[in-house]
Amino acid sequence: MPSARHTGRVVAVRCYGAPMTTPTTAVPDGVPAIHDISAPLRPELVTWPGVVERFARTEVASFAAGDAMRVSHLQLGAHAGTHIDAPSHFLPDGGGIETLPLDALIGPAQVIDVPRDVRLITADVLAAARIPSDAARLLARTANSGWSAHATTFDEQYVALDAGAARWCIDRGIRLVGIDYLSVEPFDADTRDYPVHKALLGAGVVVLESLDLADVVAGPYELTVLPLLIPGSDGSPARALLRAP
Repeated sequence: MPSARHTGRVVAVRCYGAPMTTPTTAVPDGVPAIHDISAPLRPELVTWPGVVERFARTEVASFAAGDAMRVSHLQLGAHAGTHIDAPSHFLPDGGGIETLPLDALIGPAQVIDVPRDVRLITADVLAAARIPSDAARLLARTANSGWSAHATTFDEQYVALDAGAARWCIDRGIRLVGIDYLSVEPFDADTRDYPVHKALLGAGVVVLESLDLADVVAGPYELTVLPLLIPGSDGSPARALLRAP
């Protein structure tokens, strides 16, 4: 059945059971469009290699069983679907997800369109993207986008940032970096030393992963992305929204 959500002047309608795509709300003329850039949580959603438990929703009470209500039990990891990494994910003395500054998670963001033939985002790639000098939040739309609606197997060749790109973001005062796959850095991660995560998190940059920007064009937006409040957690699933100007 369709479900409607009233959000101020906007009524967003989404039909559940329809093929999953990145939803964009239908809004009246003059109202900025809102793009949901989150990966829908589903049992087949790709997880990091070695993560045994995939997302699952189990009904522990249901109308079919004669109960007065429907109640679900959710099983998922802290890094399931679209999620934010806490500093403690890679830094021994880093804070949990509750320590992230909320003002870094809400505000102007720049979406860049990385050429489809680029497999590694370097400082040179970012410099060529004409990112505004005052950009505080950066989301990279790459050849990865589109994965969340159909992919069921992990792709080791996903597009990600190298350490030079991470340093480029830090040097320019960017407060949040988002990528459209499960990790902001390559699968080999420099023989598992994870320099990109450590550099960004160590500099206080928020790392937002597993976005799907397939239906978003490059340009400026207003980003809202909030993790669940799980004190001490090394990460959290999040809902990420872009409002077009």
